[in-house]
Amino acid sequence: PSNLMQSVGLPIIGKGCKPYLAVAIIHMRALLAKTASVGKLNIKGVKLIVLAYTSTPTPVILATARHSVCTLASTPRIVNAASKSPRANQIPFQHVAAFRTSFLYSSSATVSRCNPCPPRPSMQPQNGDPKVLTGASQDSTRVAEAGGPGPIRIAVGQMTATGDQAANLSTCARLAKDAAEAGCSMLFLPECFSFIGESQAESVAAAQPLDGPLMEQYQQLARSLGLWLSLGGFQETGPDPRHIYNTHVVLDSKGELVARYRKIHLFDVDVPNGPVLMESRSTAPGTEAVVVDTPAGRLGLTTCYDLRFPELFAHLTWERGAQVLAVPSAFTVVTGAAHWEVLLRARAIECQAYVVAAAQAGRHNTKRESYGHALIVDPWGTVVARLPDPRVTGIAIAEVDFGLLARTRERMPCQLHREKGRAAYGNVILAGVSANVASATTAANMD
Repeated sequence: PSNLMQSVGLPIIGKGCKPYLAVAIIHMRALLAKTASVGKLNIKGVKLIVLAYTSTPTPVILATARHSVCTLASTPRIVNAASKSPRANQIPFQHVAAFRTSFLYSSSATVSRCNPCPPRPSMQPQNGDPKVLTGASQDSTRVAEAGGPGPIRIAVGQMTATGDQAANLSTCARLAKDAAEAGCSMLFLPECFSFIGESQAESVAAAQPLDGPLMEQYQQLARSLGLWLSLGGFQETGPDPRHIYNTHVVLDSKGELVARYRKIHLFDVDVPNGPVLMESRSTAPGTEAVVVDTPAGRLGLTTCYDLRFPELFAHLTWERGAQVLAVPSAFTVVTGAAHWEVLLRARAIECQAYVVAAAQAGRHNTKRESYGHALIVDPWGTVVARLPDPRVTGIAIAEVDFGLLARTRERMPCQLHREKGRAAYGNVILAGVSANVASATTAANMD
């Protein structure tokens, strides 16, 4: 069957998710020309069921589901992307899942997603190893329609850092190894990946310069695996011994430090029914927005609380050309449950960019607990990978599809409309960023 599928140009996707989900689009005329019967096909253990077909070479869907994965309908629903003709024939298979598919674009190369299907693990943990989860499957054969690169596989990490820097490094190394073995070009780790103490004084005491021995160990990790690393929230020493920087570092596959972003917006908040956190008491704000070119595209760097300031994200995207926005975080349980996913999806939708949100998860010590739920969002606002367990340590995998990104921006030209709108409301993006930086600097100086 695999030879047959290849001969008719069927893109087999979701290899990391089998046998949970496989969705593909083919031309039925080509398939019928190769086989005398139409029915269930087994491809490497993944059951494919023809839901509908026509006598013309219109795209149709082959889809599969298990009862435990997708919502079932008592009567199979015909899915036909091109025609509602009564000549479209239904194949009477029983217990066929009714997929709620959504086509963004009517191209035969487009792959539909099954939105209600949650992600499923591609590897089960053994001997205490972190879990590796894959998100919504995507067609790895697609390339950007404008001649750009093909999809790039990335991983987003989730962990529970503590005050033990050696143990945290060991956890990060396990996640990095899993990402490299899964064929990822880049791993995104959360804020405070290297250290979370019980007090701000402990964080200040644990801080090191970026050319210190702790960062060198992470550089060696990237070098040994040939893996790019986004390291969110490193405690970096500064000129003032009372204040450190919350620094987002990017290392390339050779272990070279290629970008450094110091968190601009500091979390000074009395959380309702939660802790009182005053980050500016021990942390100095950054003053510069940063983008860097990576295998996963042009990456805009942010950290945690920055997520609540859309003008920074708009600046990174529309002024600096970011295609992917990294948001390493350690959200509180209260604010995470209320705002985490909706804010991430909003930033992805309004910037028409991928958002990669690594997360701290679970209880770090007697005084600190984080929300977790690391995820990746595509430019349409769809969550394409997630770690839904708030306490699991592991990675979720997805692909940055430059074709999808380009098509989204082309067919909903928000940037063009934004430029036209500035005549009415002015350049509020840069003004907003400048105002927030000035406000954060004033707060730190007053402390």
